[in-house]
Amino acid sequence: MLKSIATIFIFTVTAAVPVLHADPVQDLSMNNHSVGWYPNFFEGQGPLTCPKTCEAWVAAPSESEASANMDEQTRRTNVCKVTASEKIILEPIDDPKSHWLYGNQFDDYPTCFVYPAGYEPFKSELFMCECVQGSACDQPDLVVADIADPVWNSAAGISEVQVTISNIGGVAAGSFATELADPGTGAVDVQSVSSLAAGASIVLTFTFSYWVFDPNAELLAKVDYKSDVEECNEENNELRYYGLG
Repeated sequence: MLKSIATIFIFTVTAAVPVLHADPVQDLSMNNHSVGWYPNFFEGQGPLTCPKTCEAWVAAPSESEASANMDEQTRRTNVCKVTASEKIILEPIDDPKSHWLYGNQFDDYPTCFVYPAGYEPFKSELFMCECVQGSACDQPDLVVADIADPVWNSAAGISEVQVTISNIGGVAAGSFATELADPGTGAVDVQSVSSLAAGASIVLTFTFSYWVFDPNAELLAKVDYKSDVEECNEENNELRYYGLG
């Protein structure tokens, strides 16, 4: 098994575009994407997280999902894979005889966590990341990339919820509105955005005049809920949040 290398300097890539957090490959859909695996070292520098790896190699987002509701310790997980040969990652080398195990790279930790069947879990700082180039879509494509855990603003007496909206389409989106609803109470908050460039993300803050955990929380975010923007995919605009109180 590939062992973790603790002595490697962690390098932060400086690029012209921000690190993108999105889930380009949507569930229950078949869309056109350019997808590839890239080592988490770039020009000899690393280890890098998957978002920074994909930004450095192809200026694209890594395939990722929100993870907070599953492990209650991290915000996002990225798709990674490890192999027994260090050369494949460090040089890099495309070896068709190599064998791989898939894992998770969490948040800002440049480590791939792997859980093989019948063996002890292990982690490695040498891994590949799944990078996803924007779809062949020549329109905007708005998605709710993440709903953060609600926080209580005691000074204002309100719940605050940050929601990340991403445009995974091929062109910029014009003005649109995003709705965050609490199905249990019927409360709704709406935030508007004037525009969002292709491949860009924005974090919106929604508020409720009460603590949303009672004792648990369920929230539903829908981007472009008024259908102001003509998109490549009109079926990927919603994301639901569940949290245990």
